[in-house]
Amino acid sequence: MSSVAMSDPTALFDPDDWLGDETSLSTGASGLAASGDDELALDEKRVLLDDDEGLKSRKVHVHSADKAYYAQKYADIVGTGMKRAYGGPLAWVELFSGPGRLRVVEEQRFRAGSPVEALGIRDPFQHYVFCDLDPECIASLYARVGGRPGVHVLEGNANSANLHDRIASIVPRNALVILYADPQGLDFELDAIRYFAARYKHLDLLINFPVRGVIRALRAGHEGKASRVLGHEAPLELITKRARADWGPSVRTWFERQLRAMDYDHFATEVIKSHSKRSPLYDLVLASRDPRALDFFQKATNRGVSGQYTLDFGG
Repeated sequence: MSSVAMSDPTALFDPDDWLGDETSLSTGASGLAASGDDELALDEKRVLLDDDEGLKSRKVHVHSADKAYYAQKYADIVGTGMKRAYGGPLAWVELFSGPGRLRVVEEQRFRAGSPVEALGIRDPFQHYVFCDLDPECIASLYARVGGRPGVHVLEGNANSANLHDRIASIVPRNALVILYADPQGLDFELDAIRYFAARYKHLDLLINFPVRGVIRALRAGHEGKASRVLGHEAPLELITKRARADWGPSVRTWFERQLRAMDYDHFATEVIKSHSKRSPLYDLVLASRDPRALDFFQKATNRGVSGQYTLDFGG
C-alpha cells in the first residue's frame, strides 16, 4: 500500500505498517543478523554477473526491480509536471546506481536498471549524475549511458566529501534536484543527506531506507553503521526497553525528525515487500519541501508494478 501516514498527513510513515510477529530476525552463526529471507540476502550482496551484452548486470529478486519501477515513475511525473512549472533546470542524482541492467531471478530475464529508466522518461531532465563505488558497475554503466549530453557517470563512495563536491560542481545550485539513493545495507549516511539538503533549496529525497536492516544491525551489535545512517549517538536506545512491535516505528520516527531538522515537511512512503513472504524489506521514502511532491509520488505509486491500482486509505 502506498501511504501518506493515516493519522498525520505530514508524517513519514504509517506506524502500523511494520513487521509482524512472524518475521524472523535471528542472529546467524557469523554474528550478523539473519533475516531468514533469501531475497533480502541476495540483494544485499549486490551480485554482478556477465550478461549477453558483454557487460555486467546485477542479479536481483523481483522486489528490487519494484524499487526501480517506482523511481522511474516518479522521475517521469516530475519531468513532465515540472518542465514548465519550475523556472530552473531539473537534475536527477542517483547514488548506488549499479551497472544499469538487472537480471531478475524469478522472471529469468533482464530488465533495464534505474539509470537507464530515468533517462528514458518522456521529458528528460537537463542534468543526470550517476554514481557507484564499484568500478565494474561504473564501466558497464558508462558503456550504456555515458557520453550523452548532460549525463555524468562518477565512481566514488556515496558518503565521501570528494564525490559530493564533484556532484555539486556539475549540478547548478538553482536546479530542482531529485536525489535517489538505493544503498546496499547501511551504506548511506545522514551526513550525505545534510550536504545536499544544505546546498539545494529544491531537493527531493527518494531513499530506500533500510528500517529492517537498521534493526538487524543493532541486534547484531553493529551500532556504528546504524549510528551514521540515523545520526544517533546511541541508536540501540531506539529498540531497547521497547516492545518488539515498536522497533520499526521508533527507528522511522527518529529518521523523520532528522529530516524535519533539514526543513523537510512533506513525506510519503511505499513499503517494498518480499514477493515470497510479503514481509517488509525497505521503505521507499519521499521527503520534499514542496507539497506538490506528495501528489507526484502518489501518482507514481498508485498503480502498482502489476499495473493494477492499489488501495490508498491515506488522509
